[in-house]
Amino acid sequence: MLNSSQLADHVELNQLAYRYAAALDSCDVEAFLSVFLQEARLTTFPPGSDQPLGVSTGHAELANVPTIMRERFTRTAHFLTNHLIHLDGDRATGSLLCMARHYFANRPVGTDLLAVIRYLDRYERRENCWFIADREIRFHWSETHTTLNDDQVVGMLLRA
Repeated sequence: MLNSSQLADHVELNQLAYRYAAALDSCDVEAFLSVFLQEARLTTFPPGSDQPLGVSTGHAELANVPTIMRERFTRTAHFLTNHLIHLDGDRATGSLLCMARHYFANRPVGTDLLAVIRYLDRYERRENCWFIADREIRFHWSETHTTLNDDQVVGMLLRA
C-alpha cells in the first residue's frame, strides 16, 4: 500500500511519462527536454539486441530527437500503459510499455508503422520535480499497415 507521498510521486512520474509522449508527438523540443535532466541519456535498442542503435547524452543531443521525428513522420501517436515504478527516496526506476504509431502521409497510400516498445527508466527528483535521468528504448517488434492518406480522409469527411 502506498502512502500519500508515494502516491503523489507515482502520479507525478505518470505525468512525466505522458508529457514525454505529448512532446514527442508534437515535436516540441522545449517540452521534450523539460522531462530530462541536463545530463540525461537516451539509448535505443533494436528488437532482441543488447547492442544499441544509438545513444544521445545531454540536452544538446536530446534536442535532435523531436526534429528527427518531424523529418521522418507526418504524425505520431505514443500510447503508454503498464507503468511500473519502484521508488527509492529521490530516485526511482520504471518500466513502461508503449505502442507508438508513426504515420507516413507522403506516399500514394498512407502507411502506419506500429512499434511496440518497452521504456526502461531511471528517474531522479531535483528541486521537488521528477526527471528522466536515463531511458532505454527497447523495441519489441513493428508492423506496417496501409492507411488512408490525408486527402482521402478529407474526402471522406466532406462526403459524410
